[in-house]
Amino acid sequence: MMNNGSVAAVSGLWRNGGGCGACYEVWCKLPQYCNRKGVIVVATDNGAGDRTDFIMSKRGFSGLALNPAASKELFKRGVVGIAFKRVPCKYNGYIKLRIQESSKNPGYFAVLILNVNGVKDITAVQMWQVCIIHIIIFKITYT
Repeated sequence: MMNNGSVAAVSGLWRNGGGCGACYEVWCKLPQYCNRKGVIVVATDNGAGDRTDFIMSKRGFSGLALNPAASKELFKRGVVGIAFKRVPCKYNGYIKLRIQESSKNPGYFAVLILNVNGVKDITAVQMWQVCIIHIIIFKITYT
C-alpha cells in the first residue's frame, strides 16, 4: 500500500503524469478541527474535484483532523481550505521497478517505477537489452 494509504489525486500538479509519485505536506485551514502538522500524501492519480487541488484518500483526509470527532466534521464538510507544499518523499530501501502484468502482451513492456526518494521527477527511462546493440528509450504513458 502506497504511503500507508495516504494518497491523493491531483489536478494541476499532475503535469501530464510528471507529478505522479510526488509527495506533498497538506494542512487544513480550520484550526478548530485540524492538527498543525498536517499529513503527507503521495500524488497517485490525475483528478479534479469540486474547487480543490487534491482529492484525498479517506486515510489522508482523516489525517488532517485533530481527533476522530473532528475527522467526522471534516468528512461532513467534504471540501475544506488547505495549504500545501511539495516535500521530499521518504521510503525505506531503494528505487523499485515493477513489471506490470500487461507486459505479457507481445511487443509491450510496462514498468512501474516506485519508491523514488527525495524531490525528483522521473522524466525519461532508458534500458539496455542484452544481445541487442542499442538502447531502448521508453515511451512514457500514464493510465
